Amino acid sequence: MKQIIIWLLFVVCIANAASAQETEISKSRIIETYKGKQYYIHFVDQGQTLFAISHAYGVTPEEVKQANPDAGETLKPNQMLMIPYIATSAEKQEIVTKEKEKPAETSPVSVTPDQTAPGKNIQHTIAPKETWYALSRQYQVPVKEIISANPGVDTLRIGMTVNIPPAPEKITELPARQGFVTYKVAPQETLYGIAARYKTTVDELVNINPVLKEGLKVDQLIYVPSSTAAVEQIQDSGDFILHKIKRKETLYSISKLYNVDIKDILYANPGLGGTLSKNDVIRIPVKKTVVAPEPENKIIQGRDVHQEAIEPVKSSLCILKPHSQVFNVALMIPFQLDYADSISVSDPSSLKLPSDFRSLDFIQFYEGALIAAEDVAGIGANIKIHAFDTDAGSSLTKTRRVLSGQAIREMDLIIGPFFANSFELVSAFAMEYKIPIVNPLSERSEIIEANPFVIKMQPSGWSTYSNAAQKIASEYPEANFTIMRRNHAENNSMAAVFQSALSKTIENPGRIHEVVYSQGYESGLIKTLVPGKTNVIFMLTSDKALIPALLRRLNDVREKYNIVVVGLTDWEEIEMDFSYLQNLEAHFFSPWFVDYRSEKAINYIAEFRKRYEGEPELERYAYLGYDITRYFLEAMYNFGPDFLTCLPDINNPMLSGNFRFYKTPSGGYENTGVVVYKLKDYSKIGL
Repeated sequence: MKQIIIWLLFVVCIANAASAQETEISKSRIIETYKGKQYYIHFVDQGQTLFAISHAYGVTPEEVKQANPDAGETLKPNQMLMIPYIATSAEKQEIVTKEKEKPAETSPVSVTPDQTAPGKNIQHTIAPKETWYALSRQYQVPVKEIISANPGVDTLRIGMTVNIPPAPEKITELPARQGFVTYKVAPQETLYGIAARYKTTVDELVNINPVLKEGLKVDQLIYVPSSTAAVEQIQDSGDFILHKIKRKETLYSISKLYNVDIKDILYANPGLGGTLSKNDVIRIPVKKTVVAPEPENKIIQGRDVHQEAIEPVKSSLCILKPHSQVFNVALMIPFQLDYADSISVSDPSSLKLPSDFRSLDFIQFYEGALIAAEDVAGIGANIKIHAFDTDAGSSLTKTRRVLSGQAIREMDLIIGPFFANSFELVSAFAMEYKIPIVNPLSERSEIIEANPFVIKMQPSGWSTYSNAAQKIASEYPEANFTIMRRNHAENNSMAAVFQSALSKTIENPGRIHEVVYSQGYESGLIKTLVPGKTNVIFMLTSDKALIPALLRRLNDVREKYNIVVVGLTDWEEIEMDFSYLQNLEAHFFSPWFVDYRSEKAINYIAEFRKRYEGEPELERYAYLGYDITRYFLEAMYNFGPDFLTCLPDINNPMLSGNFRFYKTPSGGYENTGVVVYKLKDYSKIGL
């Protein structure tokens, strides 16, 4: 009999093993005063965790996090932490004794950096209220180096003389390098963001700048590809021409200017944002000359395809045939088990919400995945689930440890990791070992570039808008369509995609109107409405003041015009008269929507409650975990190890979405599914 075996391989985090290997922690002897409160200054050593450090100092992890709001998700070696100071009775007695013995204070003399020769230690006399931090800022020397230059000094006192080591020399410029320019790193920037901006990869940036292997630092100078070099490369290829954005230009107007589809412009410019900025330079694909006449283009699920692709020839690989082999599936989830020890349920009065614990951030995804695995096992599949604790945030320690093991190389499918740095590392590993890998959360199109094994679950904005337009046009084929924005700058790319998709879906593009509210106001919008026809208005704005006023005005003219409003999902957060949405048959679109009245949803909720004594939440990924796991386990079971090539042909509606996968020309697979739902009888009903 077929059965499922669930292996919980919590690599790095079995509590007993962790405690056995945990680095011994000694309390710092350095005590600082900051904003009237005293703190220990603790420097993190390799292997130390937040919980262990908190325990050593007799405080809670929450108190440490409050004192260090910028510390990040994962502690790093040599990272400095401020630990709230709690004096023991012995320490309090020692302080009293020292106060009695303290000699009379002398007038402090503060020495500035200009008073000493460069390259030598500075002698500084402590003034009132000066701290290690103040000295660090004044002399531009790291706190740790100042403390190291003063062995035996625990606390700064007025009149005390301390050594200030020379400040490290700042690199003010890098030597000129052909094809590259110097870039200064700004606060909160990431390697991924810089690579996307300069149309390169993180690996290339690190190869160009080996110092980046030690991490990215604010104000650091690095080499990036120059725009001139990029221009030369593009022009030499003959595949693109460059276009400099002019004022008020949109993707739609640019696509018309060059007679190129918007989707081709988006694919040529990965990472292009929703708003175009003046003087930005983008790539425009050059259309190749084709001798044979092109067949008529049609639109399927928001994608332009050729006639012959509408009914593709089925490959022998995609014959539905149950497979009896055992499939190994890795769930790479940031369980953050190093925080799990801080969860206590012994005192009911101090219980917190699950959202207050980092270890529970993705627990519902995991719980949903386990239910899905057993459901697929119930139809005959042999599945082994391997759960790995991976990194949250920018750290890669846990993820590298997982990849160094043998087990991960034997997987037939990897789901996760959830964070960008870890996913970039694991996706490269997956391509090397030819393992399909699913990204559950990222919307960035660049993750599927040049990697045919990556599956992106979150549709891009372009796919969502295009598919929503197609579905609504199919629901109202004879309607009059109006696309409205508050001003030219708001959602201009979104409007361009709706315009393009509608014009290719309906027979008469003359029934499509575009209105900018700031130019014509309400009268400009109402002028586009046609009596006796259904008028579909795409209100592409999130203005909290404008939306209620416009809905009220449209509600007032319902007797003359038949109006259907299409809004954005964030409208649900705006206070307004709900009856207006009901009267105007408001439609919304989203990649994820649960019809809680469906039998499948009712059964899943009942099973989830029974197993976990909790409520499955869409926002906490309970449905996404189930849907992704169920969809891909069934695909493997039905089509075997080579199921990837069959994804575009699979139509298997899930609890929270209808996955429709599109294979990019040179990369992986993107989910383009979208759900359109409307409000009726105070309920949400999917079309």
